[in-house]
Amino acid sequence: MRTDGHPFSLQPPRLTALLAVGFLLLVGCATSAPAAKAPAAPTAPVAIPGPATSSGPNSHALLLFEDANKAAEAQAKSGNRDDATLERRYQAVRDADPSFAEADYNLGVLAERQGKQDQAFAAYKSALQKKPSLKPAAEGLARLTQSSGDLPGAIAQWNDIARAFPDDANSRAQLAELYRITADHDRAQEFARQALIRDSRNLSAYKTMLRSDLDRKQYAMAELVGVRALKISTTDPELFLALGDVQMAKGSPDKAIAQYQKALEVKPDYVPARLALARLALKDEDYGAAEKYLSKAVADGGGTAEVHLNLGVAYRGMGQVDKALAEYDAAQKLNPKLAPVYLNRGIVLQRYKDAPDQSLELYKQYVLLSGGESALPPDAPVIALRREAEQLVAAKAQAKTVEQQTRTLQDAQKLQQQRLRDAEAAQKAPPAQTPPAKEGDKL
Repeated sequence: MRTDGHPFSLQPPRLTALLAVGFLLLVGCATSAPAAKAPAAPTAPVAIPGPATSSGPNSHALLLFEDANKAAEAQAKSGNRDDATLERRYQAVRDADPSFAEADYNLGVLAERQGKQDQAFAAYKSALQKKPSLKPAAEGLARLTQSSGDLPGAIAQWNDIARAFPDDANSRAQLAELYRITADHDRAQEFARQALIRDSRNLSAYKTMLRSDLDRKQYAMAELVGVRALKISTTDPELFLALGDVQMAKGSPDKAIAQYQKALEVKPDYVPARLALARLALKDEDYGAAEKYLSKAVADGGGTAEVHLNLGVAYRGMGQVDKALAEYDAAQKLNPKLAPVYLNRGIVLQRYKDAPDQSLELYKQYVLLSGGESALPPDAPVIALRREAEQLVAAKAQAKTVEQQTRTLQDAQKLQQQRLRDAEAAQKAPPAQTPPAKEGDKL
């Protein structure tokens, strides 16, 4: 994930897409020579019938591998994904020949797309140990290293790939983006140029150059790079998103919206464009539009903690505070350390639920997660909100005291009134009469 909030092209691979477009070739007498150019998505070899040799997989493993590839192709065409079945098939290949590196690699692909990062890493590492020339396995390791947050480790691994494959453009494009993320723009631009020298149509390199120019506020250069990139592709949503961000940086939100809309035209489920439009809607306090964009983003699989938080803000703006609280709960479950969740929940409890005491506890948590009191700017909204909540708590406490005093006084008055009524009743009662004496009674 980019540090600027936009997704980067290094996404987990899809074996289905890979198997539909082609494979690395594994001939009967398998060699260790690398493929001339690996597709962007991880690829798998096809078993070509032929005699097994001592330098390659045995014939039984080749046949099992061919069957596994056919099953994967069939799944890709039908759209019915069954990773468990494919895992069993490729595991059978590995059992038949433990030296079969491509079987390990495909098991890594399957694990990665299921989110099993450690298992995928181990499979890619095993594949690379068995066949050092298997570039997709090395790329898989670098990709997983980056996704774990170890950017220096990822840079080192992509540099190893670039050195091992001098004509490879992709590794240099990935290095360019990594250097951009770490704010080393000179190296970012240099590696992007190296990638374009090797592949003049490498769109990733162009997008990194554009983003680098944007980061450095070189907007004219960024637009120029964008024009060149559009000559290569007019169907890449990331490109339109980046061009929209350039317009936002230039202070032209209307032009930015047009670019974000183009991103959705080429890819209707492109979540980052929806989020960009939602941010603009929230800024304009168009909460209905923001809710529409954010709800669709969640439906399209983009329900991050930040998205749920902003959806809660939209619901609050629409007056639907219970839905807002539900979205804040969802955001907190995804990221308990997302400070604005506590601030926004506190606002709802303070303004709509008459619970300023609970708000103060939430504001305290917000300040803590934001770095403490010293990290707050003088005009931080939480300062005024906290003061208001404290005043409300004090007012409620005073009102409660007054209420108790009033109730005590009323009770005392009622008691006094009851005593007076009892006294009056006693005075109005006739005096008791002495009964007449009877004969024989003694005086």
